[in-house]
Amino acid sequence: MFNLIERYIAKHVILASLFILSLLVFLQALFGMLAESASVGRGSYQLADAFLFVGLMLPQRVLDFFPMGVLIGSLFGLGVLASNNELTVMRAAGMTTWKISFATVKASFVLMIGVLILSEIIAPVASKTALQLRTSALSDGKISHSETGLWAKRDNQIIHIASVLRNGKMYKVSIFQFDKNNRLNKLIEAKSAEIIDEVWYLFNVNKTHFKVKNNNKIEKTFIAKMQWKNPLDKDNIETLTLDPETLSFMGLVKYKKYLMDNQLNSHAVELAIWQRLFLPLSISVMMMLAASFLFGPMRDVSMGARVLTGVMLGFGFYLVKQSFGPISYLYGVSPFFGALFPILFFFILAIWLMKKSR
Repeated sequence: MFNLIERYIAKHVILASLFILSLLVFLQALFGMLAESASVGRGSYQLADAFLFVGLMLPQRVLDFFPMGVLIGSLFGLGVLASNNELTVMRAAGMTTWKISFATVKASFVLMIGVLILSEIIAPVASKTALQLRTSALSDGKISHSETGLWAKRDNQIIHIASVLRNGKMYKVSIFQFDKNNRLNKLIEAKSAEIIDEVWYLFNVNKTHFKVKNNNKIEKTFIAKMQWKNPLDKDNIETLTLDPETLSFMGLVKYKKYLMDNQLNSHAVELAIWQRLFLPLSISVMMMLAASFLFGPMRDVSMGARVLTGVMLGFGFYLVKQSFGPISYLYGVSPFFGALFPILFFFILAIWLMKKSR
């Protein structure tokens, strides 16, 4: 798959990319700790919990910064070869700029293996564990996740929520209310719950009242809309949602099916699915872009300028990727195009720079 020169180029590019990626993730971890420090002291959430939460979220942060890290690292790695005149020797030996660029792209195949393992095995499990730990600690052990949804204890109530969306809206809410003797005396089952003007409401509610003192009589009523008088704390609700980006591919597919079966908006999940599928392609494009910049406008500049350009391009790609998704949703653009556009834009830029360098 690789000849001797291609292996040499791939070694420099991969090592430089991993080094830059480590720096980016380390900086993100520092900022993450600063953000989590504001929550230390709430419930049983302590500094050790904050460190553990940030540590468990690192695999997901690696995925978030992977394209950016690869771009900066490729510029850095190829820049070292250019500074040592090794690229000049390679071109004198018959390797064209296109061949060197293709060798850089081939190096991305090695990194894709790591991306696949992270995105499908390590990151989803670590992110879910981190969320469970943080939620449980912030609520002082009164909120926990399970395979069937979320369970919470509030005064004399036990609450089960099948799904919580990113906007805080809940679906399939069951409220078990107990008397002073810990006997079930009321069951409230709502199809959905959401906050309106700072007040929580339950919708399509089936209310069952168990009257133990009245010959175990059971009364059932249906209410289209009712106020939820004893909801969960709003601060805790913010910790219940898991971004679609943190799920595995199969988890995303199942989540999309759930939303569609319940006639809910699945645009954000579809966007996450396409972004996951295009992640290997984005890595290849970032490596190709690095090579095109090196042979084009960055040919005769210093290493510092190359790294700075890589940082600006990397953040540019990250911002375009993060902003075009919501924009595509706002204007009704297909999630497929919303995920493809940033990659396509930078691919066209790379091709244009390569042709210009000739």
